Parts: sequence; C-alpha cells; structure tokens
Amino acid sequence: MGKFYDKFWASGVTYGYQAPLVVLIVAWFLLIWMPTHAVMAGIIWGFILALLPFVLPILLGELVIHAWLEYRRQQDFWATDYTTLEIRLPDEITQSPYAAELFFRVLYQTGEVDTPVHGLRGKTKPWFSLEIVSTEGVVRFYVWTRTRYKDIVKAQMYAHYPTVQVVEVPDYTLSVPWDPAVVDLWGITQALQKPDPYPLMTYTAWQLDKEKKEEFKSDPLLSLIEFFGSIGKGEHLWHQIIIRGHTDCPWSEEKEHHLLNLEEWTNLEVKKIAQNAGAINEAGNPIFIQLSEGDREKIKAMQFKLNKQIFDVGIRTMYVSKIESRNSTRNAGIPTSFRSFEHGSEGRGLNGLKPQFFVGPFNFQWHDFMGIRRARLKRRMYEAYATRQFFYEPHHEYHIALNTEELASLWHLPGKVAHTPTLERMPSRRAEAPANLPV
Repeated sequence: MGKFYDKFWASGVTYGYQAPLVVLIVAWFLLIWMPTHAVMAGIIWGFILALLPFVLPILLGELVIHAWLEYRRQQDFWATDYTTLEIRLPDEITQSPYAAELFFRVLYQTGEVDTPVHGLRGKTKPWFSLEIVSTEGVVRFYVWTRTRYKDIVKAQMYAHYPTVQVVEVPDYTLSVPWDPAVVDLWGITQALQKPDPYPLMTYTAWQLDKEKKEEFKSDPLLSLIEFFGSIGKGEHLWHQIIIRGHTDCPWSEEKEHHLLNLEEWTNLEVKKIAQNAGAINEAGNPIFIQLSEGDREKIKAMQFKLNKQIFDVGIRTMYVSKIESRNSTRNAGIPTSFRSFEHGSEGRGLNGLKPQFFVGPFNFQWHDFMGIRRARLKRRMYEAYATRQFFYEPHHEYHIALNTEELASLWHLPGKVAHTPTLERMPSRRAEAPANLPV
C-alpha cells in the first residue's frame, strides 16, 4: 500500500494518464450500467456485502500494521542522534579508490537487525550517507552517520586516508531551509539501466588500482566534481549515496511473491541468458560451453560482483537555489555527470545509471492542478534528502544493489588529478605529533 502510494505521487506521468480514464469508467458504470441492470447490480452488491466481513478486517489489519510500523520507525528515527562529518582533503591524496572500498567494508554493519519483531519496535538496520556537496561552487565531501558509529567512521577514514582531517560539523542542509517563497529545487534519484546483477563500470576499468603518476590518471568521478564546481552564487548542488547492508532487490521483475536477494536474482539472470541462447539442459541448468564468449563474460562479471560485500544503495541528487539565482541548465548537467560509469550506451554493455525524475514532468493540466502536486513533491524530496531516508516510509524509494567496488567508484576521495580550484583542500598535509614528545 505504501509503495503504491509513493509510486503514484512520484510518477508524474504514468498514473496521470490513467487517472482520468479510471474516473470515466467508474462514472459510466455508476450512471449508465447499474440503473439498466438492477437485478445484476443487486447480485453484485450482495456478493460484495457478503464478502465484506471477511475481507474488510484483513484490509484494515494491513493498514493498521503498516501505519504502526511507520509510526514506530519514525519515532525511533527522531529519537536517534546523527552526526555530519566533513572530510577535509589535503593537497595530495596518493591512495587509490581501493582505500574507499576498504572503508565501505567497515560500514557493512549487521549488528542491528531488521526483522519483523524488531520492526514492531521501530528498529532498522543502520544506514550511512556518503555525500558530495557544492555550496556556491565550493566542493566538499561529507559522511552522515548515526552518532554511535561516529568514532568507527572517523577511525576507519584515518586508517585508509591518513592525511585527511575528519571534522564534526553542523548539517549543511540547515543553512538552506525549505521555503518555496525563497528557494526552488529540482532533483533525481538513480536506477540501473539493467537488472541489478549486472555491474557498473568501476575504477579498475580505468586502472586506478594500478600505480600510476597523477598526470596519467583518468578518474570518472571528476565529471561530477567539475560540474559541481561550476555553479555560482545562490546555488547549491547536493549529492548523497545512502547505503546499508544488503537485504533485498525491490526492482526485480521476478519479485512478485517473495523478496529476492542479489545472489538469487543473479542465478535467475544466468538462466535467462542460457535460455535465450538455447544453452540449457533438461534439468533447467545452463550449459556454459555452448554459450558465446560475450554471454560468458556477462555471467563472469555478474558472479564477480557477488564476490564482494553487497549494499542496498539509494542515490539522490538535488539542485537547490534562490529563486532569482535559478539556472535551469543545471537540470541537464546532473544526469549527464554519471555517464562515466556506463558500460557503453544505455541498453548495451553491462550496466549504467539512469535518472528517475522526482518532480514531473506534468504534461497535462489535470496532472498537477494549480501546482499543488509539484509543490508537495518538492517539499517531500527536500525532507527526504535532509533526513537521509531512503529505505523506509515515509520516504521509501526503490533502491539498487551495488558492491563495494562499484560504491568506491561512485564515491572516493580524489587525488591531485582533480585540479578543480573549487574543490576545497587543506593548505598542508595533516601530520601527527611525534610519539616521543616529553609528557
């Protein structure tokens, strides 16, 4: 019920086309059909009324349970303390994105479980938000976390990036409160072009895991950083990657009767490839020797993705500006900044990201009467970003499944190859005090 509700309001077009048709059909049924078929209408209504004592308690029970879970989770969410950590970069970072991959492994927290019993008490798996933020063109990196994990995050960041500074700062979203009379926003979430088992292009494809001089490196993250650094006064670009230990894949087409984890979905995709190639035996198992080289490479890539820790991932990017500073060309720049992570063009190769437009488009007047729906969606997206919620109501979105290598490609601390002057760096390297100083 809740997922349908979210999808309805966030769709913009899909249900906008269907709604007038549904209303017309219902009106036709009530005004024309029923008066001329009174006997049949009486039988139908009698059947419906006879079923109500059995069906209504089930429907009401589901609504009550859903409302209770949402209430308890939100109660627990607002009772929990959260911390925003700014990662201040030195002039030079020599670590490859593999350092970020090691950092993410520690964020795979499964100590706080997410079961129906714990859900009734409002408990959820911990999630973290990896963020890149441009404030009027000045680009910074942040990690948002539950406060009880703050020391773990700081320790592991120093362990893998020893020259950075990790500083607890106020939440930057508080400096730009949502006021539709003063600011405007536009944003997207990200889905995958292909099913989740197919991997994105990662930093290993650019050989960033190899020892190379900075001037010879090509970092795919630079497209995003350069774009974020190009905005001007009164403009803000906010980007968050929200992660938690993997649970399920809600985008799976096969998930009609049960939730699939990534391994189950991968097995289904492998069988689908084999069936399309006619390389499957009587028991329904793939005959790999009969597959083409291209199909075997796809299967190998999907199985390699499973070799590393898997996270549920929600990606949200938002452009917030003062109304007088709004630049509509930023809307086109946000989706194109992620093209570096595609395997070829959309629909070919392995996988890539594709934008899900959160607000609109509304092509007809009845899609958004007097702008009410657009205003509601903008407020809702701002609240979802500021609270870093993605996996649960009231800000549930359809997340994707990525492994640590894919995550490290999408978010890592760039080396000196990122020459953008607006990427804020510390003037000198962070150095620890000598261990032999007198007490």
